[in-house]
Amino acid sequence: MYFWRIVIAVFAAVFLIWFILPLFFGIKSLGSVIGSLICLLLIFRFGFAGVYETVKVRLCAHTAGTIMLRIIQIGATAFLIYAVIVSGLMIYAMHVKPVNNSTAVVLGAQVKPWGPSVLLRQRIEAAHRYLADHSASDAVLTGGKGDDEIMSEAQCMYEELVNAGISPKRVYIEDQATNTEQNIRNSLEIIKQNGLSENIAVVTDSYHQLRARIIAAKTDRFVKVSAVNTQNTLIGLSAYPAYFVREWIAIPVEILK
Repeated sequence: MYFWRIVIAVFAAVFLIWFILPLFFGIKSLGSVIGSLICLLLIFRFGFAGVYETVKVRLCAHTAGTIMLRIIQIGATAFLIYAVIVSGLMIYAMHVKPVNNSTAVVLGAQVKPWGPSVLLRQRIEAAHRYLADHSASDAVLTGGKGDDEIMSEAQCMYEELVNAGISPKRVYIEDQATNTEQNIRNSLEIIKQNGLSENIAVVTDSYHQLRARIIAAKTDRFVKVSAVNTQNTLIGLSAYPAYFVREWIAIPVEILK
C-alpha cells in the first residue's frame, strides 16, 4: 500500500508541473487551475497520508466535520466517475476516422501579428495533410476576425493552404464565426449551399473533437462527424493536459445550452 501511495503522489507531482508549465508560455486556462487543484489534493492525500489521517480523525470527532468529510468524499468519487466517463468519450471521438471524400471543417484559432498562432499553425498543417491525402475532398475554413487580429482566421488559413499547393477551388471561406458553435453551423450551411459532402471531418485539436461532435449533432442530428487531429508542437504538448481538463467543464456547459 505504501508503494502505491508513493506512486500516486509522484504521478500527481509530475502532472502538477505539467499543468503549471503552460503559464511559462503565456497560456492561461481554467483547466490549469482545476488540474493543479486535483494534483495538490492527491499529493496531500497520498503523499502526506499521516497528516491526512490526523485531519480526518479530528474532523470526525464532530458531527458537522463527519458530514462535511462524507460530502467531500461523495463529491470526489462522483467527479472521478464523471471524469473517467467523459475522458473515455473524448478519446473515442478523437479516433473516429473520416469516410471517403468527407469535407474538412477546419476550426479557427488566433492569428498573431506575424501570422498563425501555434494552435492555428497546427490546424493548418493537419488540414494540408488531410487534403493532400484525400484529393477528392474539399474544405471549409472557418473563423472570423477578432479585434486583435490582422485578418480573419479563415483568410489566414486560406492563404497558408493555397501557398502550400492546395487548389483554391477546394477551399471555402467562412469568416463570420466567433466561436465553435458558429464555426460549425455556418460551415454546414456552406456545405449544403455548394453541394459538398455532408460527411464532415473536423480539423482541430484532439481534445476538442467531442465538443465539436456535440455541437454538430445539435445543429444537424443527421450529420456524420469524424476527426482529423492536429499534431502538437512542444508548446502544444505543454498545454495539452490543461486543455483536456478544461473540456470536462466545457462539455456539460455545451450540452445544457
